[in-house]
Amino acid sequence: MNPEVFREYDVRGIVDRDLNPDFVYLLGLAIGTYALRHNVRQMTLGRDCRLSSEAYHDIVGRGIRATGVDIIDIGLCATPMLYFSIRHFQADGGIMITGSHNPPDFNGFKICIGPDTIYGEEIQELRRIIESSSFATGEGSARQEDITRVYQDYLFRRVDIKEGLKVVLDGGNGVGGFFALPLLRRYGCRVTELYCDPDGRFP
Repeated sequence: MNPEVFREYDVRGIVDRDLNPDFVYLLGLAIGTYALRHNVRQMTLGRDCRLSSEAYHDIVGRGIRATGVDIIDIGLCATPMLYFSIRHFQADGGIMITGSHNPPDFNGFKICIGPDTIYGEEIQELRRIIESSSFATGEGSARQEDITRVYQDYLFRRVDIKEGLKVVLDGGNGVGGFFALPLLRRYGCRVTELYCDPDGRFP
């Protein structure tokens, strides 16, 4: 295990070098154990479109459930949608699998206890749990939920955009453009779209 992956605000590293399936499973066990110590029983789980994110999503979720924490799986989403899902489902926390602004060979994990992202010594506590192998055990459940329409409805009710507004949307092949495009069209915007198809290679 490379201790350098435990950053100030997330767990992040290079795919297959720093982050491999065994480590991701241990991280899931650590997240679940840490969550239970903070009275977290249910967490939402989302991911971006990076090539490794779907596999990491499945593995980390398996690790979390093995501690007895329940998962609400919202699948592909933008990071703000993950934060929204915690409040919408009244969950106790959440995990977002994303490499954020980093190159395609990176990936990472943002962890929320309640609505707040853990950071600093809280991130280091995950490392210490893995190093000590002091994992909780249990049988957590999993269910899938689609947050997309609810999130778009929430924004549509609260943000006023003039119909017919001309918008150029460059999605950068991430998930942001994929979810923003139908929302802008719902407003009646005249959208010119660029790179709005999710592609984890970010060509």
